[in-house]
Amino acid sequence: MSPGRRRAGLRGASLRVRVMAAAALLVALTSLVAAVLGTTLLRSYLLSRSDSQLLDFSKVASRIVDRQQLQPAGSSRSQALPTQFLVEVVGAGGQVQVAGGPLGSASGLRLSAAQLGQTGTPFTAAGGSWRVLVEPQSGGAHLVIAYSLGDLNSTVTRLELADALAGGAAVVLLAGIGLPLVRASLAPLGRIEATAAAIAGGDLSRRIDHPAGNTEVGRLAEALDVMLASIEAAYLARADGEARALRSEKRMRRFTADASHELRTPLTSVRGLAEYGLQQGDAASREELLRLMGLIAGESGRMSRLVDDLLLLARFDAGRPLDRRPVDLASLAAEAVQRARIVAPGRPVTLEAAEPVIVDGDEGRLTQVIDNLIGNAIKHTPPGSPVTVTVAGRAGEAELTVADRGPGMTAEQASRVFERFYRTDGARTRASGGAGLGLAIATALAAAHGGEITVDTAPGHGAAFCLRLPQAGTWQETATGSQGQLT
Repeated sequence: MSPGRRRAGLRGASLRVRVMAAAALLVALTSLVAAVLGTTLLRSYLLSRSDSQLLDFSKVASRIVDRQQLQPAGSSRSQALPTQFLVEVVGAGGQVQVAGGPLGSASGLRLSAAQLGQTGTPFTAAGGSWRVLVEPQSGGAHLVIAYSLGDLNSTVTRLELADALAGGAAVVLLAGIGLPLVRASLAPLGRIEATAAAIAGGDLSRRIDHPAGNTEVGRLAEALDVMLASIEAAYLARADGEARALRSEKRMRRFTADASHELRTPLTSVRGLAEYGLQQGDAASREELLRLMGLIAGESGRMSRLVDDLLLLARFDAGRPLDRRPVDLASLAAEAVQRARIVAPGRPVTLEAAEPVIVDGDEGRLTQVIDNLIGNAIKHTPPGSPVTVTVAGRAGEAELTVADRGPGMTAEQASRVFERFYRTDGARTRASGGAGLGLAIATALAAAHGGEITVDTAPGHGAAFCLRLPQAGTWQETATGSQGQLT
């Protein structure tokens, strides 16, 4: 296998395999370095000891050789020399006389002329089998003293074998103990991988089940959990924004369709009445023309009121500011009750207000809200049904309630009663008047003042619409940042 393929295979292996391979390589390299260093030091020490023995023995051997006549190997006189040393005298002509040694002349030690010239310093000869010291003699002869390295080489070989066995045992021990430890240490990474796969599959609520700590994996898990929470929040915010945009688009389409429907009816009436008047021409009487003009004026007025309501809603959708000042909500309610009694003289409309309730608001817009609520109660209840307006202040909040004893509404109707163009009559008739914008306008005006309108109703138990507004001095705290904020 080429080196490139081996590197590619290692990169494609799991982290567990790569960690174990790196650890095994480090152990093997450490064992090899230790073995080489140990054998080198041992060989150096043994050679140093052999050289010391050679140098010491060379002095003795020189005196012995000078006193005795050299004999061939096997002679009784040659045994006076220690048997662990090989002693030879090489004459000037190259002839060898053996003075003694473990093998005598059969040792096979033959030195070249260059080696014979290395006098005074021990060196290794005969393929590393002998440690040799050459001393010069008279007449051009040389005294050769050699020490066999068989025991030394055997000792070093045994040490090398022991080091190799120890290195192999270390690698096996590392695999037996290190693999479970690595597997246990990297188990959190497996959970992180499973969590990432689940999140990629769409489960953004998944988190890494690992306690945070001072370990690298613990800190990684904690950081990833924070990142995943941020991603989930951003995704949910984006999804919520898209849902709101979709709902807003649907409401806009419905609003446009309803506005077109509401405007088309009076326009059709005006057009029909105008065409009828033109068809009559000079044959139409003055009374008939006045009646037609009155009908056209009525339809035009209704269309004008509808356009004004739509324009008002558009202004508040655009964030049009209010003309704010301290206003007594009880006084506004009293004036609205008086107007309602004039418009509906046979309707009992009463006011309950024990004391002034001051709010920061636009007097004209708040009057419009109260008129819409009272007018809605009068339009949708039987003649003679009482309407009660209550104004009170509670815990920094002003409350104005318009309650009637009419037929009430179902839960589904109550949930949609504040929608634009919504009317409780399913046939969308105009017998009760209005285009279904009164409560929508009142809700928008209340929101612009930092308040809200709620309804409490049930079939057969009437309806109570409650307007809640912050009292004077609390608006800045309750509505900071909204379009109706005080300046």
